[in-house]
Amino acid sequence: GGVGALPGGEGGGDGGEDGAGQVLRALHGFETRREDWEAGALQSPYLWSLLHRDGAQLLHTLEALHLPPGWTRAWDVSSRGYYYAHPASGAAQWDPPAAKEGEEA
Repeated sequence: GGVGALPGGEGGGDGGEDGAGQVLRALHGFETRREDWEAGALQSPYLWSLLHRDGAQLLHTLEALHLPPGWTRAWDVSSRGYYYAHPASGAAQWDPPAAKEGEEA
């Protein structure tokens, strides 16, 4: 059986697992799905949908790792660029936010 969906986690993950741990867990999940597919347990269209979903979640998580706590990054289709938002404060900007002194990004 395959591994379930990756936890989303803005600004660095699920509260305990570091980026390397998330990547290793995702790689294990992808490998498990490949083995399931080779054994005939997954149909190709379903496998591709899982890979697309989980790959997008992993990318989102990895992109958020460099952000200060509380910040998110999203793609703006019309400007074809990323913008950064801090929902708690209502701040939004085009430039990546800088980590405050003493804060790890």
